[in-house]
Amino acid sequence: MKKITTLLFLFLSAITFSQSIQVQNMINYLRTKEFDKAKTAADAAAVHESTKGTAKMWMCRGNVYKGIYSDTSAKVRNIDMEAEEKALDAYINCLKLDKDVIYKDEVKGSLVQSAAAVKNKANYYAQNKQYENALKCYDLLETALPFDFDQGMKRNNITKEKILYSKFDMYKYAANKEKTKEYANKLIEIKYKEPRIYTDMIRLSLLDKDTTSALGYIEKGKILFEDNMDLIGSELDIYLARKQTDVLKEKLKKAIEVSPDNEVMHLVLANLYKSTNQFADAEKEYLKAIELKSDYEPAIYNLGVLYYSGGKEWNDKLNALPMKDPKTKEYETKSNDYFKKAIGYFEQSFEVTKDKKTKQLLRQLCLRLGETEKAEKYK
Repeated sequence: MKKITTLLFLFLSAITFSQSIQVQNMINYLRTKEFDKAKTAADAAAVHESTKGTAKMWMCRGNVYKGIYSDTSAKVRNIDMEAEEKALDAYINCLKLDKDVIYKDEVKGSLVQSAAAVKNKANYYAQNKQYENALKCYDLLETALPFDFDQGMKRNNITKEKILYSKFDMYKYAANKEKTKEYANKLIEIKYKEPRIYTDMIRLSLLDKDTTSALGYIEKGKILFEDNMDLIGSELDIYLARKQTDVLKEKLKKAIEVSPDNEVMHLVLANLYKSTNQFADAEKEYLKAIELKSDYEPAIYNLGVLYYSGGKEWNDKLNALPMKDPKTKEYETKSNDYFKKAIGYFEQSFEVTKDKKTKQLLRQLCLRLGETEKAEKYK
């Protein structure tokens, strides 16, 4: 019995010794740049009971895979297509097991370098629509953060907040709505300053026809980005679709208070006033938009339309008068004055757009006012 026990002990000792040799093999093969053999030794040592729990083995394994992914030869890099991830994972395991803090100074720099490589790998996966692989990279980077002893990862723009945002992006591109929403809410909770979180979630909410959620994201976004035109524009579109003109007017006025020099907001408010027959207010806003941007064609054209509508309204009143009514001259003058103003703005618009309908309107108005020579230009 004693003889059997001794043989068993010697057998187990031989196995343990052989696996410890694998660690030395990693070191030796890495030194001679025999990466395929180094990888074989690293993989064997990583799963064996006698070595998988040692910090030294994981450090050596990390060095092997770092050597593979950082080599200039494509042949070497192709030995393992996940070398970046395996290197970082190995350094993390080394530092987790390094209770006596023996390897910290030796490993911390390599961990930062491997983290940067994994970040680049995540970008590669994302560009190739391999979103699950990219997410695994971000999980690994998150696991590495507690070992960023000298803030090297942070200097490489690898932080908890950046990783959260990257995961949000990946889930969005992977069309995982639940996870996208989950990570959007995490980012909103920490007040992460990126307006695209809000605009993306507004878009997703509207695709689901959930305008209530969309408005909720708009309100949250405006706390951090009160002058963001995408947020403001989305809010206005929603209220416009709902035909809540009174609410929309107030929203526009507040938006203009925040961004008074934005000609687009003045144009939108002018169009709204025009749609609710508030002529004077519409005119004021169109003129303000043009004052801010003298060649702003949409405002120029729409002001022409406003004056054309005014002229047509007075002309209709004129036609409704009885013969020899004393108001005839007054109504005719007002109608012609508006038509003359309309011509001026339509001409400016036509110079830019060469629009056929604008050209037809110009000809009709010129003929209406007896300006036959000018009318020939728009024949």
